[in-house]
Amino acid sequence: MERVFRAATGKTGLTQEQIINLVAGTHQTTTEGQQVRGEMANRIRSVMEDQRLVSLDTLFALDNGLRSKGQGATYNKDHLAALAGELREFEMPQPIFTSSERTNWAAGTYDNRHTEIEMKTDLVKVIQSSASPKQVEEARGQLATFLRDSLVGLNYAYYEPPGSQVLHNNPLFVRSHDFSGETVMGVERLWQPSHLFGEGSPAGGGAHLIGSLADLPYVLAEAEQNFIAPDHVQALIWQQFVPGLISNAIVPRWWDVSRNELHAVALYQRAGEELLTAASKDEELRGKVLAVLSDRMFPAAHARLGDALREGDAKAALAVTAPADSFYLTAGFQQKYPDQLGKVSEAGLELEALQRQKPDEVNWKKLSRDFGVVHPVFAQTYAREFISIRPFPALGGNYGRLMSECWDSGNLYWARLADEMGYDPVLLNRMVPQLTRRMVERIYASDIDDWPATLRALEETGAEFREGKLSMLEGTAGNRN
Repeated sequence: MERVFRAATGKTGLTQEQIINLVAGTHQTTTEGQQVRGEMANRIRSVMEDQRLVSLDTLFALDNGLRSKGQGATYNKDHLAALAGELREFEMPQPIFTSSERTNWAAGTYDNRHTEIEMKTDLVKVIQSSASPKQVEEARGQLATFLRDSLVGLNYAYYEPPGSQVLHNNPLFVRSHDFSGETVMGVERLWQPSHLFGEGSPAGGGAHLIGSLADLPYVLAEAEQNFIAPDHVQALIWQQFVPGLISNAIVPRWWDVSRNELHAVALYQRAGEELLTAASKDEELRGKVLAVLSDRMFPAAHARLGDALREGDAKAALAVTAPADSFYLTAGFQQKYPDQLGKVSEAGLELEALQRQKPDEVNWKKLSRDFGVVHPVFAQTYAREFISIRPFPALGGNYGRLMSECWDSGNLYWARLADEMGYDPVLLNRMVPQLTRRMVERIYASDIDDWPATLRALEETGAEFREGKLSMLEGTAGNRN
């Protein structure tokens, strides 16, 4: 850990509070940035507390004290014993099944030996007795299980889904993380991306994650999605789609996004809409616009767009065009016809001027890194980037996640709202997760291939936000321009 600390800060040791502040986000100089960063840090603290995880400060102090005892050096016995008492502050639930009943009701599952070891740990006895150096060294080794929990907990806390229930109501969720599959008989894919196991099975210890920490944002969102209550009765959402949406909202952090970059994202979308409006009156432009969007849209949606433009119905054309489509339309049109965008679109003219004035802030690579989505299945990476691809249908199994990996309208649309309403870019750290969760609540698909349902939910959520019906930004009126 000292090497990690040195690489991150240049120091060899950090307190837990310093680690949380470091994980919460980069140092902020503005009032808005400090406020949001403080909120992120408080969320991490809340998860650590609700999971009853031992403070890293306590663990490091115990380690140093036991090392001193083992070496025969002076140490504060009473203080060390008090710290050791903190290791016993979590409790296992009262068993509701006998061993034989558990075997019948949860065949193949066993008690988690990790938590059992922690429950049996009694360092107070070693501290207050004249233990041998070997016994003291063994006692120090027992701290490793608690250190594991606290470090894993920091990862869970960092990727906490918006409105999380599991992390605040199941205090054994982090402790029960099973890297090696000890709790399950017959596990063959050890150290693969984690997956949720045991949900609905209290006899087997309840829900917990099995596997490595890879893909953790998605799996945590998957565990939380069933706690999201839809607005509509019998609303249809896609099992793999929703965790993907939430992952795309919690993985990015917008600490270094400037107002110019935020405004550029909005201009890309507005320019695309203006191109569509102009194309409804210009046949030559219509052909160019449809050609750019031909690889971005479902054939049926592209056909409806073409019909609307030929009929001169700009409103109908915009209704079938997602924010990402407008964004990519501007980028594609500008690439193919670099001297025409500003002649057709006022927003495009402003965008071109901004690109000349601030090339380092609004270049495509930076926009892709800051506002793109993750593609752990499609590209096998959690790096954010734009990939202009046609939407995938609702597939089964792990490939169903491709549906969410090609939906990149969310971050772009929320950024546009923030720009239009004059909010500081750092507020995206609060806005995006909560708006995305609200969008999920509003998804009401009529059938398995009802892609437009996601666009309807996005626009309805945006309308609620514009009308002030969502309270996520209470107390931030002074953050506007």
